[in-house]
Amino acid sequence: MKTAAAGAALLLLIICAFVAAATSILTGSGTPGGLACAITPATTSSTAGEPVAAGTATGVASTLTLDLEQQTHAALIVQIAVERGLPARAAVIAVATALQESQLRNVHYGHLDSLGLFQQRPSQGWGTPEKVLDPRHATSTFYDRLVKVPRWEQLPLTRAAQAVQRSGRPDAYARWEPLAQRTVDALTGTCVPPIPGEHIAAVLAYAHAQLGKPYLWGAEGPTAFDCSGLTMRAYQAAGISIPRVAADQWRHGPPIPAGQEQPGDLAFFHMDADGPGHVGLVIGNGQMIHAPNRRSVVKIDSYQRRDLIEFTRPTTHAVTGQPDPR
Repeated sequence: MKTAAAGAALLLLIICAFVAAATSILTGSGTPGGLACAITPATTSSTAGEPVAAGTATGVASTLTLDLEQQTHAALIVQIAVERGLPARAAVIAVATALQESQLRNVHYGHLDSLGLFQQRPSQGWGTPEKVLDPRHATSTFYDRLVKVPRWEQLPLTRAAQAVQRSGRPDAYARWEPLAQRTVDALTGTCVPPIPGEHIAAVLAYAHAQLGKPYLWGAEGPTAFDCSGLTMRAYQAAGISIPRVAADQWRHGPPIPAGQEQPGDLAFFHMDADGPGHVGLVIGNGQMIHAPNRRSVVKIDSYQRRDLIEFTRPTTHAVTGQPDPR
């Protein structure tokens, strides 16, 4: 009874945590807690914990460094570009624009009624003051207008930004391009959209409900599972399709750096000739739910093992897009 009660309490905590996470992502506050990114803002620095600095640019931009608030907003801008499937150039234009307009700060003042990261004006159709001051909304609206600019990908940054912003000083955007490029380069390789919290809650709830069921090679439930049958069914419970076997699941999702794994990510072990031979579902605190082998049952174990290969995230983008060509 004590075990059952503890399991129920754990499940309730998981569901509550991920419903809260989903709310945070959907409201898009622009704070670290609402940042839908698989990295911390400090990753933008060439040395962990240090601010981002411009390279060889001249003028103000050459001496500017990005503090935590600015890095967080830059990461959000990059994240939204990733979510939309936009090329990195879009994020460079957006970051440079925000650097010029607000120095990447969500300011509550500006010229006339201009507000927020991009100094957007409610009177000019950018949204209500509340929406303009929502960094996620402001960034999304910027991208909405950018992608409507003909051949925006080929335009000089100043012209692309000016087509969206209609600034009185269009040439000023150019001085921020080196810093924007450096920041985006540091972020785009590791910024992976997480699955919405309510979906992860469903994945974890399904896996938790299978604890104690026997291992059977090739089994996909409901009474027995092998390792990849369990992870496949857990994601199906959230309406997300992933491949059937561990090696294909590994190729399917983008890799997540160790230390940045989150509940719902997949952990892979024991490299065989065609890929990993085992997979488990990360639940947090260094633990996973998995179906180990025929001598055991579905259970919770540590994933800190010598044969750990890496983590991947079966994001919606990975499900609908092309598999990772590993």
